[in-house]
Amino acid sequence: MASTALSAWPRTSPRTLPVAEGLVLTVVALLIRLPHFGDPSFMIDEQFYLVAGDQLLHGHLPFTEVWDRKPIGLFLIYAVAAAFGSGAIIAYQIIATLCASATAWVIARIARPMAGTIAGCVAGLLYLLWIELAEGGGGQSAIFYNLPVALAGWCVLRAGGMREEDAVRRSAFAAMVLTGIAIQIKYTVVFEGMFFGLMLAWQTLVRLPIGAALRRISLLAATALAPTALVFAFYAAIGQANAFIFANFTSIFLRSPADAAEMPYRIEMFALRLVPFLVCIAASLWQVRMRSDLAAARWRVFMIGWCGAALIGIFGIGTLYSHYILPAFVPLTIAAAPIFRRPTSGPVLAFFLAWMPAVTLHWPDFARTERHRAEIAALTALIPPEVKTGCMQMFDGPPILYWTSHACTLTRFIFPDHLSAANEERAIGVDPVIELRRVLAQRPAAITISDQDIRPPDVRTFAVMRAALARDYVLAGKAPHDGRDIEVWVPRRLHAPQV
Repeated sequence: MASTALSAWPRTSPRTLPVAEGLVLTVVALLIRLPHFGDPSFMIDEQFYLVAGDQLLHGHLPFTEVWDRKPIGLFLIYAVAAAFGSGAIIAYQIIATLCASATAWVIARIARPMAGTIAGCVAGLLYLLWIELAEGGGGQSAIFYNLPVALAGWCVLRAGGMREEDAVRRSAFAAMVLTGIAIQIKYTVVFEGMFFGLMLAWQTLVRLPIGAALRRISLLAATALAPTALVFAFYAAIGQANAFIFANFTSIFLRSPADAAEMPYRIEMFALRLVPFLVCIAASLWQVRMRSDLAAARWRVFMIGWCGAALIGIFGIGTLYSHYILPAFVPLTIAAAPIFRRPTSGPVLAFFLAWMPAVTLHWPDFARTERHRAEIAALTALIPPEVKTGCMQMFDGPPILYWTSHACTLTRFIFPDHLSAANEERAIGVDPVIELRRVLAQRPAAITISDQDIRPPDVRTFAVMRAALARDYVLAGKAPHDGRDIEVWVPRRLHAPQV
């Protein structure tokens, strides 16, 4: 009976399966994301990443000249996109789309042994839909690092089922290389990486004598840490080891916690996105439990641990921003896949999980992209050409304006929140008031600020900024963006009286 249930759906030829799955998932990813292509302000984070990538392309290093907490790997990805010049926005969106579809393909491949061909492909499709629901339709960091994490998980799972020692070793080290790469895109990968490492350590201890096992385990750990160690070595070599350590590690613990008033809503949103998967996963694990072979038991244990590690990673951060759930969708969709194969309940559950994100996407919404293009064009037109040499300081607004106006910068803190948000006051390594006064003393050729705040403001820096604007600047104009008016202020000496 169990074997009948598990083999109810048809199979595809093993020779054509990988290519067919890849083509289907790539086409679906392109169709889902096509309305976003060319949107210059899809999400504020990726706007900044593109600006930072462009700065890196021009020799301005992260942490020392462009400050943020993300690892350098993310900015290298965006530097590749920035190399396409005026096509950089679409370039990073295409790279993100290919990463998303490749991740969905890996999800299908991992799920296939327990779920079958069609149910595995359904899991990949669900990944593409659910990341849209959590701000993953563009180039959030998780869209890039989910691919090496998924590949690493696949390698670890395959290593557990291999008999040839050379194949096991190659798969284990490939998993740690991939984990190390993912960590240099975002550090929260470390939780999943630790789980992968523990699984490999256990497999190694079972296979090898204790001495050889400990040597391999040490090498595996060193392999995962090697990319981060190499980046640190580079910064140490240029005398910026402290800057690297503070930005990448220390500052994370100095940032104030999220606004307590928003947490009930964020928890509710996370619950709405997790509970449907957890219900399906419970049913799936019971389905797999009906199989008595070792492979099924290994798969079940591995997926429970992987889901747990991913959830620790997102809840351990504490702030629970919507996109923080993106990495969890990789193991969640895989672990849920076996239940989709049941001939009765499977299609119903798959449809339900697909329907939940699909009804919120308003697809295809090309109007949003066109509106954002018009808004950014209007704001860019308000920025004087003098910003190319006199620079600009964004106190609030879309960071992509640095890129569209070709403005130079006067501080490494160019992401608006770093000098204007209350939760960053003690977390950037300098007194934001002193830094803002230093910037204002250089008389930037343009300053942007909003008519309303979207996060708790730093009242000290806002007072300094408002005073400077009233004293030395004049409002050049304002334009709407995402429901707010963004104001562009220029020095009085640059303001031409209107006739």
